[in-house]
Amino acid sequence: MTTVYALNDSKMLLVTEESGSKIRYDRSNQLAQQARKDKPLTSKQKKSVELLCAGLSPLCVADTVGISVDALKKWRKLPSFRVAVSEMMEVDTELHGVRLKALYGKALERVDALLDDKNPHIRLQAARLAFEAEQNIARVFEEQQMLQALEQRMEQLAEAAIHGPIPNEVHDAEIIEGEVDSD
Repeated sequence: MTTVYALNDSKMLLVTEESGSKIRYDRSNQLAQQARKDKPLTSKQKKSVELLCAGLSPLCVADTVGISVDALKKWRKLPSFRVAVSEMMEVDTELHGVRLKALYGKALERVDALLDDKNPHIRLQAARLAFEAEQNIARVFEEQQMLQALEQRMEQLAEAAIHGPIPNEVHDAEIIEGEVDSD
């Protein structure tokens, strides 16, 4: 028997009871296999993918391409269409990420120069921007650590489901004994 533990929307942890092996399973692989069986996208479908990824509404996409909204709804259910949208979004995200990293360096240089400006209000605003950027970076780092800890905990729970009960030790919360005042 296989036990499935969802890690997020697309990735899951599969644990086979017989062997105790753990396999990370990506639902997108299954979708890609289904998409390979579909016919290639038509030129109108490809244009629809581009327009949807550009942020246009389904109604606007349908009007621009010259199809009905119902046809677009049917296309959006096709594995090949869904994979095309997903791949285009990934490419866009990667390109924007590279561009943002380049702009971030340029912005830091500008803020650094503004910290030495003659106007005290501009210096204060530059300091505030630098401080807020540091806080955001720290927050993202903390969130990444929490996600990693949650994934590790999911794997521990999956392992415990195969090899026996979860130990009595509490790692995720502190138990506080005492009376609770009720008003």
